[in-house]
Amino acid sequence: MNKEVKIQEVKIGSVANIKHKGSFKELNKFYGQLENWIKNNGLKSLGTYHCRFDLQNEDVSSNNIFFELAMPVEKLDKYEHSVKISQIPERDVVSALYKGPYSNLHSIHRTLADYTRNNDLAPMDSPTEIYLNDPLEVKPNELLTEVQFTVLDFKIENIPYVPLFSQIERKTIKKQKMAVMEHYGLIEDVYKVRLDLIKWAEKNDIEVEGLYFKHYPNPDGVPPRGMAFKVSIPIYKDIKEDDDIKIVEDPEHEVLSAIYKGPYINIPNVTRMMVDYAFENDLEVLGFATEIYLNSIFDVSCDELLTEVRMDVIDFNFDKNIQLEKEVERKTIKRHEIASIKQVGSFEKINKIKMDLFNWVEKNNLQTSGPHFLRFHDNPRSLFPENISYEIGIPLKSNVEDVIKVIDYTRHKLLVLTHDGSISTLKDTHDFLKNYAKENEFIHLDLLVNTFVDKIPENHEDEVLISVGLPVKKV
Repeated sequence: MNKEVKIQEVKIGSVANIKHKGSFKELNKFYGQLENWIKNNGLKSLGTYHCRFDLQNEDVSSNNIFFELAMPVEKLDKYEHSVKISQIPERDVVSALYKGPYSNLHSIHRTLADYTRNNDLAPMDSPTEIYLNDPLEVKPNELLTEVQFTVLDFKIENIPYVPLFSQIERKTIKKQKMAVMEHYGLIEDVYKVRLDLIKWAEKNDIEVEGLYFKHYPNPDGVPPRGMAFKVSIPIYKDIKEDDDIKIVEDPEHEVLSAIYKGPYINIPNVTRMMVDYAFENDLEVLGFATEIYLNSIFDVSCDELLTEVRMDVIDFNFDKNIQLEKEVERKTIKRHEIASIKQVGSFEKINKIKMDLFNWVEKNNLQTSGPHFLRFHDNPRSLFPENISYEIGIPLKSNVEDVIKVIDYTRHKLLVLTHDGSISTLKDTHDFLKNYAKENEFIHLDLLVNTFVDKIPENHEDEVLISVGLPVKKV
């Protein structure tokens, strides 16, 4: 075994992935299945296949090893919509059942938002709409839709008042080009991403007036575990994108804005004050707040930090007298799995994407357990329909083992060590790498990644060359 441990930066990319619990000898069978699936679904293989597993509680001769076999892939034009299978954890929701045309659903969203606010609940995600019948089969007045908000208990009286540096105001933000870095990871990663963006700006002679931060729920739970967020800065000249930086243009839009002076820990209280202001002034909040850091924790004390908080808003005239088929209720949704296709843009392609999803489910011989739905990652009444992020999904029955799916890996670090020898001694390499991480103040984030440099072994006596990687973050 080569004892030289290297640190490797893993960039964003997609992999075709299959999970299985069984014998290590089954790897070749699943690799053949993976190759055929990649070919049949219009994807192009990139790099070398790898297997994610940890032998901490099992040896290579066990029949109970849990592993994921994956191949980096490139999405070709004809493979427009990739289906993902993800697990939705058990959660509490408030739910309303509405009978009538889809054009009234925004009023149901507001009804649920009022309910959560009046019952000491906080919505934890954008809404989900579940379509219980088909507009091609019934009249608009007969359409049945269940709308759900995921919620947590949240006592309003426990929120301390936070004095603001400048009071809440509504203003127009002009159209602006932004340089954006997106990241999935832990909240501690924010400072690293911010510094990376500042370094990029300095290299390109761009003045940083303020760093924009916005976070989102992470629906896919892809490694490294954590949340999805983006950090961005305004730019005033033409510049090319690179591997980590996207250049986007935010259109003109209306916001609520307030400037807060003090430690970052109070920003959620500022956000809630702005939500209250929006409700009291008949405004609809569109999506999650943006925090703009106007100075740096490296330059001033926590009490001197200046942060502008912005929320996209529009005037909201909704039908307060709309009738529900069933009263708003709170209920628990059990953990379940879904097949879904994520889309960014307007709703014009919904029917095409829905048919792609149904055909994929049928092609893979999966059984569904309920009607299809839209799960929004942004407010569905966003000012910018070309930027709305949402999923079209369908719940599945629990037995979805050995189903191949495409998942997105995001930027993270690996500790890498080469294993050269018998597969039966692979556990020793795994243990060495984990001990190295502990001694050098790294926290490992996920299963070990075993990349087979020459071949997949058929039994544990084979001499193999394996690059073993451990996803980590620095303590």
